Amino acid sequence: MASSGRAIQYTIPAREDFSKLSDEQKTRVGEAFDLFDSNKDGLLSYEEFRFVLRALGFELPKTQTYDLLVRHGQKPPSWPLDQECPPVYRLFNLPTAQAIAGTLIRQRDPREELLRAFRLFDVDGKGIISQDDLRRVSAQVGNNIPDADMLAMIEEFDASGKGGVDEDEFLRLMMSKK
Repeated sequence: MASSGRAIQYTIPAREDFSKLSDEQKTRVGEAFDLFDSNKDGLLSYEEFRFVLRALGFELPKTQTYDLLVRHGQKPPSWPLDQECPPVYRLFNLPTAQAIAGTLIRQRDPREELLRAFRLFDVDGKGIISQDDLRRVSAQVGNNIPDADMLAMIEEFDASGKGGVDEDEFLRLMMSKK
C-alpha cells in the first residue's frame, strides 16, 4: 500500500566536516555510536541518536534533533519499499551520524566549550574553581591528586590570590594550551 501525500526526501549529509576532525575526535564519535547502538545493528533510533549527541557534549533541543531525523533519518531495512516511513521510525546509520556530529563539532565555539568545562568544575556557580572543586572532580574520575599538588595548581594560576581560578584565568590557561 503506497502512502498518499507528499513524499519526504531523505538527504545524506555532507561528510566534509567529519573528514576534517582529528583522529581522536573521529574515534570519540565512533565510540559514542557503538556505545548507544543498543542492539548492535549499525543503526541508531532517534533516542539513541540523542544520547550519542549528549555523549559528545551537545544538548540540542528536541525540535532540532527531530529536524535532523526528518532530513537525514532512513527507513529501517525491514520497512516496505512502497510505503512512506514516518519520522518516528527512521534510523541513523554510522556515516550519517558521523557527518552530523562532524558538522556540530566543527561549529563549536571553543570559548563556549571551555566555559562549559569550567562549569563542570564550578558546580556551585561561585565563579571560581577551588581546591574542593578539584578534589571532587579528581575523586569522580578516580584520580587521587594529593592536596598539596591541587593547592600548588590553584596558587600557580590564581593571579589575584582569591583562593581559586576564575573563568578568565581558566580561559587564559586553557587557550594557551592550544
